[in-house]
Amino acid sequence: MEIISKTKEAQQNLPPIIVAEEQFDDLSDMSERLADVLPEVSAFLERELSRAKLMPLARIPLEVVTVGATVEFVFGMKGQPERLKLVMPSRDLPEGCISLASPVGVALLGMREGETISWSTRYGDIRWLKVVKVIGRD
Repeated sequence: MEIISKTKEAQQNLPPIIVAEEQFDDLSDMSERLADVLPEVSAFLERELSRAKLMPLARIPLEVVTVGATVEFVFGMKGQPERLKLVMPSRDLPEGCISLASPVGVALLGMREGETISWSTRYGDIRWLKVVKVIGRD
């Protein structure tokens, strides 16, 4: 399990994110529900939501990752782009999807094509990802 602990300096270098107003309450509720089960992910999501710019979904540019968006991204040094759909957590996660109940899912939320975000694990390892392209969204 990863604990997301961003330093003050790292937080200042985070890319700006946009979250849909229509999705904000569900995301906040989900963060609260995750607090007992996945406290690290819950805290990461809370931090991301606290710094997010809210905007109506219809006005969010298509190159921004929202819940329901299919996104191509590079995670860490693997160098191989992955293509997954960002979804709310569920018991049966469909193939080709990534849940917002994961650090990578939280990191993708609100990011724009070409942006990179990094975070550290509880062991001090740095993880990062870069959004290559938003393919489409529901």
